[in-house]
Amino acid sequence: MAKTPQKSLPAEPAPPQARRSAARRATAERKQRILERLTMGASAANIANVEKITIRRVRQIIAEMLASREIDPPAGFVQLQIARLSDAMFVAHTMMMEDDLKAMDRLIKLTAELKRYHGFARAEIAAASPLPPPPRIAAPPRELAAPKPAPEPAEAEIFPRATP
Repeated sequence: MAKTPQKSLPAEPAPPQARRSAARRATAERKQRILERLTMGASAANIANVEKITIRRVRQIIAEMLASREIDPPAGFVQLQIARLSDAMFVAHTMMMEDDLKAMDRLIKLTAELKRYHGFARAEIAAASPLPPPPRIAAPPRELAAPKPAPEPAEAEIFPRATP
């Protein structure tokens, strides 16, 4: 069997559809990296520095990601906090299993925070003042004079008033 020589094809530029899909893939990968860094607790400035984009653009991307998930930003924040707390709980649990007793305190605090974000525990709201408001003193009711009934027009014709 003789080998047939294969012709090498000249490198052609990628078709527009391939370029678009590559751009979409790169954008999706960037968004994933930003979300991971955000979940790990990185600031927007740090993410912008690593990704070589502006802080404003990082904030826009975060807002777009929250909007595209069809959730309102506070709920998105809650989901982000839950992801952060879950990662922190994993680290604290690992530390506790390695005989670091300080991690037990952290684990308890993280559990309480996670319960709060999941809605199992009531949020503690610090009161501005623990004293009840002062009682209100109501003004004494005013007595009104009973109004005199006006005579009906038919009565006025039948019973005219006597004038002195």
